[in-house]
Amino acid sequence: MEFFIAWLVFASVQLAATMSPGPAFAMQMRNIVKYGRRGGIYTAIGLGAGVGAHVAFVLCGLAAIMAKSVTAFALIKYVGAAYLIYIGIKALKAKPDTTQIPNAQALTNYENISAFKAFQIGLWTNVLNPKAVVFFTAIFTQFIAPNSSSSTLVLYGLTSVAIEILWFSSLAIILTVPVVRHTFRRLQHWIERICGGLLLALGVRLALSKYIKDQAKSA
Repeated sequence: MEFFIAWLVFASVQLAATMSPGPAFAMQMRNIVKYGRRGGIYTAIGLGAGVGAHVAFVLCGLAAIMAKSVTAFALIKYVGAAYLIYIGIKALKAKPDTTQIPNAQALTNYENISAFKAFQIGLWTNVLNPKAVVFFTAIFTQFIAPNSSSSTLVLYGLTSVAIEILWFSSLAIILTVPVVRHTFRRLQHWIERICGGLLLALGVRLALSKYIKDQAKSA
């Protein structure tokens, strides 16, 4: 049960971070507007593949660090908590999107794009984003331990990939409906602020986790 709760918290944090606008979000919005639902879905699959590449790189690196130094891993963990706090505060400052929203006719006149081309766009958008390595290092150090099994690492990695694909595929399906797209654009900054609050709260909790555990033991 404890493992399931930890996984659920991990998935919630991953979803909040994925929903927060960034390079992947911007590229997906562009491709949805330009290429429509089909192009958006294949872009989402590419974004998921890009996340998979980062996850594999980060987990292999963390596994090597854990094998050599528990202290170094603990240091990375606290730096990661600080980074989550930083991006949480940044997201809380989100402002409404004031860019002009295309009319309904513009949202149905899509260009053609091959599935592979759309996939490539998504893949390279995430692979070439250096902040992704920092983020995944920050989040994984909060949920894995030096004694974590390989199956646990794989589960967390696949969860990250699945959330990336499902969220951005959902956007491709939902935002090709003009009315829904307009509503989403009006509420986007509130979504970002809520996600920022969740990331900030988690970062603070994780930064103080050792203190909380020590207090619980002494009580």
